[in-house]
Amino acid sequence: MFCVNPACRILLAVLLGLTALEATAASSEKQPEVGSITVEIGGGPGDPEELERMARSMIYLEEKTPFSDSEFSRSVEALESSGLFEAIEIPDPDWSEDRIDLVFKLKPFARIKEINIHGAFPLLEKEIRNAMTIDAGDPCIDEKLLQQEEKIESLFLREGYISPRVSVLPGKKRKSGHCTLDVSIEKGQYYQIRSLDVIGNTVFSDIRLKARLGAWQSSFLPGGASRLVQKKVEEDAKTLRRFYRKKGFPEAEVLTAIRKDEQDKTARVELTVSEGPEYIVEFEGNNEFWDFTLKKDLVFFTEGITGNIGLRKSIRNMQNRYRKAGYPDIQIRAEESDAGNPGRDAEKIKFIIREGPRYMVESVTFSGIDAFDEQTLRDQMLTAPPEFFHKGYYVPETLEEDIRAIQALYEEEGYRQASIEKTVDTRTSPESDETVEVSVKLEIGEGPQTIVDEVFLKGELPVPKDSAKQALEMKPGTPFRHYLVKPDRNSVAAAVSEKGYPHVSVEPEISFTKDGTGSEITYTVEPGPYVEMGDIFFTGNFKTRTKILDREVETPPGEPFSLSEMLETQRNIRGVQAVDTASFKTFGLEQKADRIDMLAEIREIRPYFVEFAAGYDTRRLFYMNAAAGDMNLLGLNKQLRANLEWSQIGYRAEIDLNEPRFFGTRITSGTNLFSEKTEELNKDFGTRIHGASQSFSRRLSRRVDGSLNFSLESRDQYRTDNQPVPEEETDEYERRSIATATPGLTYRSTDSYLRPKRGIRSSAKIDVSKGISNPIDDFFRYRLNAQYYYTPFKRLTLAFRGMVGHIDPYGSNDRAAEDQLFFLGGTADVRGFSENKLRVDENRDPVGGRTAVLASAEARFDLGMNFEGALFYDTGTIRNAVADAGSDDFRESAGVGLRYITPIGPIGGMYGWKLDRKSGESAGAFHFSIGYTF
Repeated sequence: MFCVNPACRILLAVLLGLTALEATAASSEKQPEVGSITVEIGGGPGDPEELERMARSMIYLEEKTPFSDSEFSRSVEALESSGLFEAIEIPDPDWSEDRIDLVFKLKPFARIKEINIHGAFPLLEKEIRNAMTIDAGDPCIDEKLLQQEEKIESLFLREGYISPRVSVLPGKKRKSGHCTLDVSIEKGQYYQIRSLDVIGNTVFSDIRLKARLGAWQSSFLPGGASRLVQKKVEEDAKTLRRFYRKKGFPEAEVLTAIRKDEQDKTARVELTVSEGPEYIVEFEGNNEFWDFTLKKDLVFFTEGITGNIGLRKSIRNMQNRYRKAGYPDIQIRAEESDAGNPGRDAEKIKFIIREGPRYMVESVTFSGIDAFDEQTLRDQMLTAPPEFFHKGYYVPETLEEDIRAIQALYEEEGYRQASIEKTVDTRTSPESDETVEVSVKLEIGEGPQTIVDEVFLKGELPVPKDSAKQALEMKPGTPFRHYLVKPDRNSVAAAVSEKGYPHVSVEPEISFTKDGTGSEITYTVEPGPYVEMGDIFFTGNFKTRTKILDREVETPPGEPFSLSEMLETQRNIRGVQAVDTASFKTFGLEQKADRIDMLAEIREIRPYFVEFAAGYDTRRLFYMNAAAGDMNLLGLNKQLRANLEWSQIGYRAEIDLNEPRFFGTRITSGTNLFSEKTEELNKDFGTRIHGASQSFSRRLSRRVDGSLNFSLESRDQYRTDNQPVPEEETDEYERRSIATATPGLTYRSTDSYLRPKRGIRSSAKIDVSKGISNPIDDFFRYRLNAQYYYTPFKRLTLAFRGMVGHIDPYGSNDRAAEDQLFFLGGTADVRGFSENKLRVDENRDPVGGRTAVLASAEARFDLGMNFEGALFYDTGTIRNAVADAGSDDFRESAGVGLRYITPIGPIGGMYGWKLDRKSGESAGAFHFSIGYTF
């Protein structure tokens, strides 16, 4: 029988099983025995030996054991669910024999080696791949290929194309037998939005509304018309509705209408606005809170007012605000009336507030306590009389939480029967009729303290009992805490499970002494069957070598099975640089087999890349950058990258080799060969550098990384102003060889790399420099950077930066070469000053120093439509200067900026004014940059 689909395979298993049962019934004297099990791999790609090993791991029948129809059925299901085999053929054995020989003839799937997409623009390839339900590494099945065509066509239909045509065609690889998919997309025509009209608006102008619409904004792109996308039109309608509601029109609705011209493929989009009445909100009787504070609790301007649901929710929000401020008797009602604005549909909602008296905690007393002192109990409570950092409001809900906290404290110490009764007495304050003083009395019945007398472990444990008990929270002599029984049970189970018993069960039993002061806990352990780790198989790793994936395995085959180590193995494999995604299947775990095998289905990243970028900023002027490389060099999970950058201040060419697992460790290694020439703006010298570096980095914790870098370079400093080299600087302008070691630490807790809004970034590095041919390069260079980001409001982010750098010569050297010094001024540090000209001499030439200090603060405002405004303040100083020129004083600047936020970061310009402008200096400077300066 030859089966090519799952239904057929299941039927095969059932038929063979029934046949086996009939044969067994016919010969009741002896159960048939499994003779030989043969696995034949043929007719497909892949390593036959490896595929046979995979198949045998999924066959649960064993030779020379009684035949089991359930084990046979499970085997067929496992082979099918593995997704490895296109067809399964099992010749019908002779069931009349006492010995049954089984043959599994398996045809492996051809797999998708890569997917090439043509014609995706203006969509990204990633969008096309996300629309598909197959990817590289999946089986190449004709039926699924047709489904991909439909899904991609549906994607382009949603994006406004009228009749897109997509073909997904497989092509066989001659050597491997796997296939590539060529996705060809013919987008065809689309409807162009020739006009977009807003109808029904009387309060706001057309231009004010259209400026918020994505379809209208895109009409200014080259071509003068935008593609009609139904979803985007609907999003624009929602944008207008949100705008109206925010402006006080909670009943506003926006309907869309699209009128298409089939002849010239154009469309007219109409957004019909039903503004509804404007709601004017007033508050009466609110003495405790300002109007603008209470308006924060109004939700009907965002959620609508239909059915008064938003109104009732708003009232609840305000009542909760008052209750938390000590007003439990708060009453709020709303009155609706005509606003009386002639010529405008407007209604007024007046919230009439009866605040009632404020309840203040006058005292909190305890009775019946013996186990704790009063201060310990007070520390558990938020209900307390007024203090310096505590306002002392009485909030009934908070008192209930306090009682639960005290109850938990008693339970923590073994007082299982502790009870707490509260008494709340109130009186009007003699100082003010608007204040009620509250006295809280807590009467505590502690009951006996229960201590754990003994903990027993019963059953056959594969680990020493004393070792298993070490993980318990409750040990003899500790207070009994019922909530720890389950965690302790899990701890015992985990200790047993990690020794190869994943099916362990642990049942707790608790007994107490008559007086309740003692307890015994017994954990009865049933280890279940012993299980060992089997093989881990990989599919889809067309380029990545299996040995690279094997080294991520925590438990070798034959070792006791560990669930935690298996999960760690899965995390390790997903973390491999060459792996895009990975999914896993286990065989035998649910069936309680004595050996667990795992199949890892790998989807590799696209290894080869070519990148090109060009741009302009005021530090480098015009620049171009080109890069190419292999993300999985020779299948060894190494990255090889060649990069070339040219700008108006020089060039840098480099080749990088990155190894994420240096000699199998968790250390990342980077080898770099480079050559560069730089003539920075406003400096009278340039440098040519050729060299190599070797870096090592390691994640020390979730937020801390350590690094160590070694470099060897040949440095040539030369004049760019055609002036002779000063005699005292001749040693700087000789070719120098330098060796440097740089240890460093970095800390990062920011929420984003490209656009951080919260968190800290900081780094500390020390360059230990040794001049091989010139002692002028003998120095220690210290660098400390810190950035802090805080977003107090949704549209406002505050960014702060500090930097300190210092060069400390050692040995016979008492100075540093000019090309090693710190310079400040310009786009990257103190804006408002020209590049490198924070400190200058009498000729307005930059002066560098061995010490630099920099501080910046910036307020970033989200202006909407992907624009961001900024206000900034910078200050800095250069000290220990190379020349006796300029000043050690801090220089200051402030300015404004505008950025446009793109998916790859912000682009924008800033203008800074010198706050301490000196005679002969410009008022400020303009700076343009891609990305944030900090």
